[in-house]
Amino acid sequence: MAIHFDEAQNWLSTNTMKYRMHSLKELSVKSVKSGELLRLILYSMPNLEKLRLGDFDSQHLLKLPSVPCLGTVLQLKELVLGHSKIKDLGFEREPVLQRLELLSLYGCRKLSNLAPPSVSLAYLTNLEVSNCDGLNFLMASSTARSLVQLKSMKVAYCDNVKEIVTIDENKEGRVMEIEFSKLITIELEGLTNLTSFCSYKNCEFKFPTLEMLIVSECPMMETFTENRTTAPKLQNIFAFEGEKESRWQWEGDLNATIQKDFKNKVLIYFFN
Repeated sequence: MAIHFDEAQNWLSTNTMKYRMHSLKELSVKSVKSGELLRLILYSMPNLEKLRLGDFDSQHLLKLPSVPCLGTVLQLKELVLGHSKIKDLGFEREPVLQRLELLSLYGCRKLSNLAPPSVSLAYLTNLEVSNCDGLNFLMASSTARSLVQLKSMKVAYCDNVKEIVTIDENKEGRVMEIEFSKLITIELEGLTNLTSFCSYKNCEFKFPTLEMLIVSECPMMETFTENRTTAPKLQNIFAFEGEKESRWQWEGDLNATIQKDFKNKVLIYFFN
């Protein structure tokens, strides 16, 4: 179901909360102007699984309503949010968002933080973030460690992102290990200020299931991580420069292979 936000407001004003759309599984709303009214609308759709929001004009995703609501969006699994002025997704205030399996954000230029370090995203399997220039990093290390179900990650054209994972302040100085146990694909594209996946020298990363790594238009990235990175399935490497393809020799380590020669090339690492 696709609807303009003004039409949704009219529907809400002519129906009480007892009229619910129990069978609706997917909703697309354009020109959203109020997180409070959006919350009221969603509470009438208790079985909604997929939500797409375009031109979101509110700074908060689901602002607390001034009147109590009955029920909740317990089944929400996918959220796509585009061209938004949002500053805060509100994961810590809305536990239902922590159960998302797919999260796609694009054009959210005022968003400065994906989620606070205290938030767990243990259900998330697919994450895509693009054109979100307010981000300096994608996530804190504690959030990264919670992504036990994540299978694909794409970060593209976020001009100010310097690293994907940053270390929580209270863990600075400690040796740690982060494992993405189910991650299959990583795409890093058009990140002009990205220097590494993580710059913390005392953090070791493990990618036991990683089969494809794509690095494109990341001219500042000379190493993947500052510490050791294990990715046992990444053995065959192909580098693309324009339409020209060349096979590279695996150097036995992801960092060593990237350092060898990658600038101004599109690198695709994959398991074969």
